[in-house]
Amino acid sequence: MSVGKGIQLEHDTALPIQSHFNILTQRATLGFVLMAIFAFVIMTKIDVILGEILNHLNPGDGSLSLYEPASWSAVRWLSAVFLSILLLLPLAIYSMYTFVQQGLTNRELAMFKRWALLSAITGYATLFLLFYYAIPTLYVFGDGIHEEMNLEAQYDAVSLFTFALSIYWTMLITYIIAFSATAAGTFGLITENNQDWWRTRILGGGSLVVLFTLPGGWNGINILLVCAMIVVLEFSIRKSVRKSGQILKLKPIFDNEGRRRSVLYVESSYTESEVSLNKMPKHTDLMRFESLRTNIEERDVLIDTIIRYRITDVVMSGCKESELPSAFKLAITSASCGMWFLQNNDEESLLNLHNRILRPNNLPNT
Repeated sequence: MSVGKGIQLEHDTALPIQSHFNILTQRATLGFVLMAIFAFVIMTKIDVILGEILNHLNPGDGSLSLYEPASWSAVRWLSAVFLSILLLLPLAIYSMYTFVQQGLTNRELAMFKRWALLSAITGYATLFLLFYYAIPTLYVFGDGIHEEMNLEAQYDAVSLFTFALSIYWTMLITYIIAFSATAAGTFGLITENNQDWWRTRILGGGSLVVLFTLPGGWNGINILLVCAMIVVLEFSIRKSVRKSGQILKLKPIFDNEGRRRSVLYVESSYTESEVSLNKMPKHTDLMRFESLRTNIEERDVLIDTIIRYRITDVVMSGCKESELPSAFKLAITSASCGMWFLQNNDEESLLNLHNRILRPNNLPNT
């Protein structure tokens, strides 16, 4: 069998790439159309909505000033679009879930569910606390300082609103990048050897995105927000490196032609193998399952392990090649992993097969 260009899971439908792009395009187009409709509907009530928010944000007793009417028009449209996105967020998450569920393993799907639920709850709760508690409290604190200095403060409506949006936008970008870093660490992509490579791109790219999209350019508030984001992302990167530590005792093995090989031995029936674990070849490991032949969840766990640890060779024991589903074997092959089958579980057969794996020009499934 030839190695595929992408990982093909057992429950994933074999469709051309163009079909996935068509589905993605249709759903994205539907989302933009609904967002535009919602934005135009919200615009009919946006003045009332913004009036209530600004009255809550205003720390003083007087009315707010408007120094830049053109900027206020931009704030009205931006707020309408922002509110339409908030209304469409549950539908967007559900659409994303239905799009990716067939292409994810059980562990990845569970992580996606947790991320989707946490994102929705955290996003709405943060927005509420930010606009109705944190920012008004901060404005009242600043207004108290002005009164102690006998200064008469006149607040700008645009500045009050954009400042709050800037904080929320920074928090949103920080959360998205931090989640990406955590996911990369979970999949074993961030290691002690390449963490500096990841750190440079995550911190540098995230800082530039926030700095270029916030209003005001290089002012003190924006620099403070960027610094806070860097601290959070640095913590996320360090946490991701720890998560990427391997659970299996696997280390790369180089064959006689210098190719990197990671060999995993798999016992497909939960019976004690005649091969003792302490007699396994060096830098390899062993996983045991109750029945790979009949249990698709166990097969998903094995595929997920192959992807996570970048296994190049898996040695099956306790079953024959004909007993495994063809879709399962295709999934392993599509992950650029070769399948070997151990006929006898004695130590001599194991060592002979291990030596065959490391011989030159001996790559299975090619």
